[in-house]
Amino acid sequence: MAKVIVPQVERNKYLTQEDYEEAQHAAFEAALKKFKKEVTKEGTLKECRDRMYYISKSEKARMKKKSGRRKQLKKMWSEKRYNQY
Repeated sequence: MAKVIVPQVERNKYLTQEDYEEAQHAAFEAALKKFKKEVTKEGTLKECRDRMYYISKSEKARMKKKSGRRKQLKKMWSEKRYNQY
C-alpha cells in the first residue's frame, strides 16, 4: 500500500477553532484524494472486487468471448450508421 504524506497544520494562538477545523478538513480531503489516486493506480480495488467470488476459467473465456462479440457488433453498427450519410 502506498504511503500518503500530507503536511500537518500547526495549531497556534492566531487560529480560531473553526479555522483549525477547516484546515484539518482540507488536509483530510487532500489525503483522501491522494489515497484514492494511489489505490486506483495500483489496481487494489479492482483486484479485491475480482476476488469476491470465484469464476472458473471456462466462464471467464465465455465472458471474454461475449464482450468481444458485443464490441464487434457495436463497431459494425457505428460504421454502418456512419456510411449512411
